[in-house]
Amino acid sequence: MESGKSISEIARLAGIKRDTLRRTLSGDRPIYLDEALLILEAADLAGEETLLLVMLVGEDFALARSGTGPARFLTELFKRAPLEILAQIGENVDDLRPRWANGTAKLLARTLTQHIADINRRGDSIAERFNMPASGG
Repeated sequence: MESGKSISEIARLAGIKRDTLRRTLSGDRPIYLDEALLILEAADLAGEETLLLVMLVGEDFALARSGTGPARFLTELFKRAPLEILAQIGENVDDLRPRWANGTAKLLARTLTQHIADINRRGDSIAERFNMPASGG
């Protein structure tokens, strides 16, 4: 496996029989949510975070970025955004239209991009003021 651990080691850490894990990984056996979490954790991947990112962003990103700042950000965003949207919209929740989701996502992405650029400009400005090297991001 990509974690650098053997199937036997992951099976032992997850408390799953080696053959069961092998059949699960090969697709010969369905996997249950609790097993998936145990296997991911045994493979040194943040279980809940990785599963959420697999479902919402895709397997490649989830496995490559598990445990990183971007993965933690997206996990928290995906957990908190629906509740915050519902709280803000309140009784008007039935007025939400699926077609607005794409534009809303683009607006959020632009807002985040501007926010990051502002923080980087401020950091560069402070660094220049104190003759320090800029952080570069």
